[in-house]
Amino acid sequence: MSRFFFMLMLAVATIQSGAQQYIGFEGMIHVPTADMDTVGIARVGAHYLPKRMMPDKMLYDGEKFNSLTNYLSITPFKWIEVGYGYTLWKMHKNLDKKNKSGFYSKDRYFSVKLQLLKENKWWPSVAVGGNDVWGSSDDGKSGSNYYRNSFASLSKHYSFRDNIFGAHVTYRHWMRSYNHKWQGVVGGVTFQPSFYRPLRTMVEWDGNEVNIGADCRLFKYLLIQCALIDFKYMNGGLCLYIPLI
Repeated sequence: MSRFFFMLMLAVATIQSGAQQYIGFEGMIHVPTADMDTVGIARVGAHYLPKRMMPDKMLYDGEKFNSLTNYLSITPFKWIEVGYGYTLWKMHKNLDKKNKSGFYSKDRYFSVKLQLLKENKWWPSVAVGGNDVWGSSDDGKSGSNYYRNSFASLSKHYSFRDNIFGAHVTYRHWMRSYNHKWQGVVGGVTFQPSFYRPLRTMVEWDGNEVNIGADCRLFKYLLIQCALIDFKYMNGGLCLYIPLI
C-alpha cells in the first residue's frame, strides 16, 4: 500500500491545487481552511472515502464501510462557497437482508463557507462555515445530519525562496456525539515547491489522526487529490472545474 501511494504521489506531481475535496471546497484533506476558490468556478466531482472517515452511525450490517461522495460546489463571490453533496450508503435492497447489497441510498447535505477577512501581509484570512448545515433537527431523532459540524478557520501563507508554505488552524464543532473524535482544534501545513508550483503537499491533524496527501490541477480543469488517512487508509478523488463567468 505504501509503495502504491508513493507511485500515486509521483503521478500527481507530473500533472494548480488544492481542496477539502470530498465536499468540493478549498481546504486540506479532512480539515477545512480559510482559503477560498476562484470566483465564478463550479466544481463537480467524486471522492473515495475509506471507512475510517465515515461517521460511526452509518453502518451496513452493523459495520462501517468504504464509500464514495459526489458533489457540486460554486464560488459565486470571492467571500462565499456553497455546495451540495451526498455520500453513498451501502445496504440491502429494500432493506431486506435476503436481497443483494449495494449502494441503494444516499446521505445528502449542504455546505457553506464565508470568508470574513482576506489574507494580506500582516494578518491571516478568517473564515467560518459548516457542513450538513440544513436539514432535520439536531436532537438526533431523525437519524440524519451525520456530517453536521461548524468551524472557524485561520490561514496564512509565507514565501521562502519562491516556495509557498501555508499554516492553517481551525476550531471545529461536531453536532453529533459519535463524531466528537474529530472535535476541537485541528489544522496543518501545506507546501508548494518553487520548481513546480501547481503541486501542493500537506500534513494535517484532524482531531483523531495525522493525514498526509497531495493535490494538483491538470490543464486548469481537473483537480486530482490523493491522501493517506492515519498513514494507512487510501483516500482521493477527481474534480472537474467549470468556469461560469
